[in-house]
Amino acid sequence: MPSHARVIQKKSHVVRNTCLIIVALLLVMVGAAGIVGFQFYQSAMRAKTHLNNVISQAKVISSGSTDEMVKSLSDVSYIQQETAAAKQEVSGPLWGFAEKLPQVGGDVATVRTTIDTLDDFAQTTLPALSKTVTGLSDANLSSGDGQLNMEPIIAAAKQMSTVNQSMQKQAKTIESLPEPKIPMVKNALDQGRDKMSTMAQATESLSGLLNMMPNFLGANGARNYVLLAQTNSEIRGSGGLVGSAGSVSADNGKITVGTFHADAEFPTNVAAADANEQGDSTLYNGLYLGQYVHNVSSTPDFPRVATMAQKFWKAASFGGDSDGVMSLDPVALQALIGATGDVTLSDGRVLNGSNTAEFLLSTVYKDLAVSEQDKYFSETAAQTVDHLFSDMNTQKLMTVAKTMMTMAQQRHLYFWSFHDEDLAALRSAGLTGEITNDAQNPVTGVYLNQMQASKMDWYIKRNSTVKKTGDNTYHVSYTLTNTLKASQASSLPEYVTANAKNGVALDRVMLYTPAGGEISNIASSNGSKFTAVQAPNHMAYMADLSIAPEVSITVEYDVTTTQGAANLKLDQTPTTGDPAITYQY
Repeated sequence: MPSHARVIQKKSHVVRNTCLIIVALLLVMVGAAGIVGFQFYQSAMRAKTHLNNVISQAKVISSGSTDEMVKSLSDVSYIQQETAAAKQEVSGPLWGFAEKLPQVGGDVATVRTTIDTLDDFAQTTLPALSKTVTGLSDANLSSGDGQLNMEPIIAAAKQMSTVNQSMQKQAKTIESLPEPKIPMVKNALDQGRDKMSTMAQATESLSGLLNMMPNFLGANGARNYVLLAQTNSEIRGSGGLVGSAGSVSADNGKITVGTFHADAEFPTNVAAADANEQGDSTLYNGLYLGQYVHNVSSTPDFPRVATMAQKFWKAASFGGDSDGVMSLDPVALQALIGATGDVTLSDGRVLNGSNTAEFLLSTVYKDLAVSEQDKYFSETAAQTVDHLFSDMNTQKLMTVAKTMMTMAQQRHLYFWSFHDEDLAALRSAGLTGEITNDAQNPVTGVYLNQMQASKMDWYIKRNSTVKKTGDNTYHVSYTLTNTLKASQASSLPEYVTANAKNGVALDRVMLYTPAGGEISNIASSNGSKFTAVQAPNHMAYMADLSIAPEVSITVEYDVTTTQGAANLKLDQTPTTGDPAITYQY
């Protein structure tokens, strides 16, 4: 299914899932119909019929072909009529009376508010989405010669902002509903909140991506960016060691990718003054933060990475001024190649959406000479960025947008601008890689740094669980497993194992407290002790873990967040595979 169809499908799921939840609520009310009589029962059944009609139409939008979806969205009057009818049904005096009854009255109010919110979605958000989708579908996004037609993108960005504003308001309404007393109603509402929250986050990200594109693409003046190539095989806090860096320029929709340069070509000690924040000397001891370009990614806070990278680029003989810094790792490259087309390297090797990460994170170190490795990464990154914006159409634009959203969420892709006017859109898109200081939306971080200059992190797989244990307390379990077979360790090239003798990886694990919260009861299955480090805006705890082949180490700790805060989220240094985070709320 084309990606813009999937975006439409996501939106239609909001309608369908919300309707299903309301139907469940109505059935509970019908069960209590004896309280208010047969008329209430009949009214509930009529409202349920209208909502079922909405569900049927939503299925057409989400499961039909692209043309059918666009056609359905081009006329949303039927959905609007049905939600309006359901709203009118529950707005009468009978429902007002039921809302005042003990025990069930609060849940009746929940049903009425939810139906009202669904109707608001149908009357405001859905038409704005329809306008955005049909406008992009009819537009010609390519002006030829690799240049983008900016006008449709600018128009879509403005329209998507309207969609997002409505979606955020509707999600907030559902989120703020009081907890129902009837278990079935509570379970349905919890599911509805999760669906609406997920959709609101997706809408926020898509709106941010579309709104950042005009400035990014040079619609308001030429831009020059530094592009970092991180390799997760040698893990760093924000991703991996920076093996090379290049440039990307944009001028009124025309994208040009410059030459990439290996880390050894950069001067040293350029950004040492930037490595003096509170806690740096302990957290990054032995990593030479700010002294070498390949280690600027040791901090998980990407704005700091970008600031240091900018200075290294400017100090290099081939560098200069830059408007921002982007970063891609092999997992992001693989996803983007899968979205935009295969890459053919200079030796004829073809990389695609399934083999790129393994080649760049493992095969290249085993099969190619060290002197050739950076060249292949640079070739891949340059071609991928070039493919992103060539021969652009609506389907490709939405595919790229969806892929970038996913990769940014998992920390495989970053973008920081040195223009303040860009940052709101970039933050909405989730691209900035900042360490959050929002106590109401708490995040605990688990960040890693490889301490032995090896490429062993290709073999380190991770999985984690965040379990809610109280109103504002959680238990986090984080497991690191060395998947290398002990019998294979001696056969790996020296460049892969380096100081990791016998395949024993040494990863520094840094635990970050959420804003306004605390971490306690830290325990490691191998007995390692964590050291407390005061860093800006939070406490951190660190330990260096030696992970032998075929061995797992689990780190567990408790987290306390601010009273009334949203559920705790886990942020982590990006993995080479699935993020493997399980939430048990």
